[in-house]
Amino acid sequence: MPTNDTLSFTELDRRLREMPDGPAATLSTPPLFRIANVVGAVAAMFTLVPFVLVHIMTPGKWMITWAQIGFAVFLLALLPGIARSYGVLGWSLWRWRAEQVSQLDHDMPLFRTIIVWLSERPTAALEEHQRMARLALAQMSAKIGMFTGGLERLGVLPVLVSAWLFLRHWNDLLGMPAWQLILGIGLIVFYFAMMVANLKRIRLQLYESLLSEALAMKSGSGAAAP
Repeated sequence: MPTNDTLSFTELDRRLREMPDGPAATLSTPPLFRIANVVGAVAAMFTLVPFVLVHIMTPGKWMITWAQIGFAVFLLALLPGIARSYGVLGWSLWRWRAEQVSQLDHDMPLFRTIIVWLSERPTAALEEHQRMARLALAQMSAKIGMFTGGLERLGVLPVLVSAWLFLRHWNDLLGMPAWQLILGIGLIVFYFAMMVANLKRIRLQLYESLLSEALAMKSGSGAAAP
């Protein structure tokens, strides 16, 4: 079991999670919105059940009602989070300069503390973890590129397109063409997979940067020593 003196990604991540967010806390998803995202994901799965049942049972009006309720809950759960994201984005664009320098001033001493802790670890351990972070980052970037191509830049657009496809057939969801159904479901799955993959890539980039800075600090300290 790693101790606080042992270099591990678990310990590094723990120290990063303990850092206060500072001004960037505005960007963090509040707990209620996280719960809403989970509810939305469950509702999306709930919506798909009638599309499966229609192939093994006699179609009925209740199936359409089921799908409509599930999709309505899905939209109601996700739309507040999407609206908040665009609101925060607009506010950040309006005050980007003040928020940027404020966040940098907040983060600098906290990251310095972590880098100093890292620089006290053995050089071989730092280099090994740096190589591992770079390897994982390269693999993650390759997987994202293979899976999404340049579509990851679309943001929440896949969810909006999916919502539009379902809303077009709101009164007859079970009569929705198969290709549109597959496209709508695929876009939702694509969005969530893309979001998680990009969060993982950002985290790996942070690990790699901190390890590189620690190695540079350690090297500079060694060079300065008589």
